Amino acid sequence: MLRQLWQRLIRSPKDNPLRRHVDRIESAFVAGLVIAFLVAAPLLCTAAVRIAGAAATREVAAQRGWQPVTAVLQQSAAAGQFGGDGGLDTSWVPARWRAPDGHWRQGLLAVELDAKAGQRMTVWVTPAGQLTHQPLTRAQVLEWEVTAAILAPAGLAVLLVVAGSIVRVLANRRRMASWTRDWAATGPRWSSLR
Repeated sequence: MLRQLWQRLIRSPKDNPLRRHVDRIESAFVAGLVIAFLVAAPLLCTAAVRIAGAAATREVAAQRGWQPVTAVLQQSAAAGQFGGDGGLDTSWVPARWRAPDGHWRQGLLAVELDAKAGQRMTVWVTPAGQLTHQPLTRAQVLEWEVTAAILAPAGLAVLLVVAGSIVRVLANRRRMASWTRDWAATGPRWSSLR
């Protein structure tokens, strides 16, 4: 089976007398798409990793001023708003914390369902004291880069498959039109019904 596949791959297009011009164009286009993928995928992968890394670096630099502070829950989770973010395993409750500038701030925190009033939690805040998420870790930055390295060539592959499919559809239309013309000319000579 591998031998037959190898022979098919190395066979010259001139070996088939039934091969039409549109078949040769389609084959050349598909070969061009494969070559384009093999050349562009590593370049695109490298560029995507660099862009994701630069975005992560900018994000980490912006997060340098963030600090962890202790927030005190003002009510228990049972009295809070359930599923405010679409999840049924959290409750949103009011909390209070001291901002890095010394002023007290208030806001809603997502807590687990067993949280009690007066409980202390560590939250991350900006220099102005506004709540934010935990800063990016090195593992998350690496995850961004790996995701970019996977999605960029995958997106290129999808784009090239769509281009190849369009060429295939156009080539098939051309073949069908040619076959219809040829049959219109040849069919009456084969048939005894006139």
